Amino acid sequence: MTLKNYLPNFISDEKYISEILNALDFEIDKIKARLNEILLETCVSTCSAEGVKRFEKDYSIEYNANLTLDERKKQIINKMLSKKRLTKEELSNFIKRNINGTQFYITNLAEQYKFQVRLLDETYKEELYEALFSVRPAHLVFEVTLVSYERRCGTFKTNGQVI
Repeated sequence: MTLKNYLPNFISDEKYISEILNALDFEIDKIKARLNEILLETCVSTCSAEGVKRFEKDYSIEYNANLTLDERKKQIINKMLSKKRLTKEELSNFIKRNINGTQFYITNLAEQYKFQVRLLDETYKEELYEALFSVRPAHLVFEVTLVSYERRCGTFKTNGQVI
């Protein structure tokens, strides 16, 4: 919507006023575009590489050249979430964000200050350990149990480790 739409026709159709309004519309569009860029930079998931650098500096995260931009964003979000109270839903979202494509089950053992995470794929074990150690509060214990199913006889084996 242009500025001309807000004025009566006998004013906006006048030659000099029309030229001034057109020039102002151009400047207003530039301001709107810049505001949209600024808004995108305030969110970790939509910010640019420069925004990621700023967030890393704010959260005292060291720059790692081996990580992609998305992995660096995940690292920042994990650090941000470590400041909050950890719930079963937050832990579930955390695992989904850091470990793509694996099945897992979470049990909250609140009286023991413990979450039990059951993974169905051992290939993600190390990734999960690294991610959990970077974000976990000191008073919580995570028990990660790896579960593998044998299809032939329908039984399963477990091998649990506590971190």
